[in-house]
Amino acid sequence: MTLSREQLDQYSRDGIVFPIRVLSAEEASFFRREFESIANACGESGPKRFDGLHMFFDWAYRLVTRDALLDAVEGVLGADILIDGTLVLCKPPRDCSYVSWHQDTVYSGWHLTPSTSAWIALTASHPANGCMRAIAGSHQQGLLSHDNVRDDSNMLFRGESVKIADESRAVDVVLEPGEMSLHQSTIVHGSNANTSLEPRIGFIVRFVTSQITVRNRPVLRVRGKGDCSHLNVAQPPAEINQQAALSAWREYSRC
Repeated sequence: MTLSREQLDQYSRDGIVFPIRVLSAEEASFFRREFESIANACGESGPKRFDGLHMFFDWAYRLVTRDALLDAVEGVLGADILIDGTLVLCKPPRDCSYVSWHQDTVYSGWHLTPSTSAWIALTASHPANGCMRAIAGSHQQGLLSHDNVRDDSNMLFRGESVKIADESRAVDVVLEPGEMSLHQSTIVHGSNANTSLEPRIGFIVRFVTSQITVRNRPVLRVRGKGDCSHLNVAQPPAEINQQAALSAWREYSRC
């Protein structure tokens, strides 16, 4: 699947485009079960955000390398595609966790290189369970000033928050399981708490090209043959049992 001209125009105009179907409902259920097995192994007091699963679990690697996903990303970035990280954000039912208004690029530098982020819904994502919200067109303002405000309920480690956010232009990124959005690194976005009786699980993939500068973490090549000699290119996860993969991921994430 490639993006239509209308979708590409929306992405350029608004800084975000959705919904884009990349998984069937059955496939989304499969990946949700695989993720929940990891979350359950961490216990009720475990994390609500899970970094780097694609580096350790075969199911996560298969998710981020699906043709439907990469075809859509290729429409934005071209055929030279690397993954600069993944993140799963999980809001349990009736959970107070939220994400403050922010730009991804404030801590990543993704605005300095071709990049895009995919937000893949493994559950339904809507206002009641705290779907992502984005301020349409805010990407055109460039990098904005942020404050770091410590709040245990904020799912952002640093608590970064833009000083000014025009919420009158905010849109709810409503997605069905298996649908995704693509958003630019400078769009202002966030999410509210989950006030519903159902969880909200989103699998986020950060895509860049080989033009990116030296990173402090491994990147994963998923398409193309660009020069990556300046980067630490990771290998796909080995096929090992889940317990061993979980132990390796816990050491990596210090979970």
